[in-house]
Amino acid sequence: MEEFFECQNLTLGYGNQLVINGLSVSLKLTESYEITGKNGSGKSTLLNCISDNFLGNSFNSEIHRSKVTLKQISSTTTLIPRLTLMENVDYFLNFININSNEKLKVLENYQLLNFQHEYIINFSNGMIKRSELAIVDLMDPQILCIDEPYIYLDSQGIELLKKLINERILRNKSNVLSSQINTDLITSRYNNIDLNV
Repeated sequence: MEEFFECQNLTLGYGNQLVINGLSVSLKLTESYEITGKNGSGKSTLLNCISDNFLGNSFNSEIHRSKVTLKQISSTTTLIPRLTLMENVDYFLNFININSNEKLKVLENYQLLNFQHEYIINFSNGMIKRSELAIVDLMDPQILCIDEPYIYLDSQGIELLKKLINERILRNKSNVLSSQINTDLITSRYNNIDLNV
C-alpha cells in the first residue's frame, strides 16, 4: 500500500524550541489516523507538517510526500470573509467541475442552503466550520486533515462530520484527525498516533 507521507527522525520546532523530536511516521493511502496528545505535545505541528503547511523549523528531518490531493481544516478558517458562502464555494472549487445542483444539494445537507448568499463575515464559528466541511465534501480530496475536529460544532454538526468521515472511509479516502483524546468520529479502520508516549 502506497504511503502518502513518511518521515524519519522528524524534528520540528519554532525558533530553537523543539516541539517534536525524532518521530518516525508512515501514513498510507486508504488508511485513517488520529493524532492524540496533551496540549503542547505537537499535534497541530505534526498535522501541519503532514499537510505541508508547517511554518516553523525542521531540523535534519527526512520527509517524503506523495503527490496527492489534500485539504486541511485547521482552527483558523481559510474562507474569505468578504465573500458570500456560494462565492467561497465557487472560489475553492474553481478547478473542479461540479454542477450547481450538486453544490446546492451539499449545502442543503449541511443546512446552509438558506445562507448561500450571506457573507462569511456574518457567520458564527459553527456555521463557518459547517461551510468548510461542505466545501471539503464537494472537493473530495484523497486526504482530509482536520485539527481539533469537534471545535465550534454542536451535536448536529458532529453527526454531519462523523457521516462525512465514515463515508470517506467506505470510499477508501484517508482522514487524519488531531485531538487531545480519541474523538470516536472514525468508527472503523483507523490508526492512533499517540504523541504522549
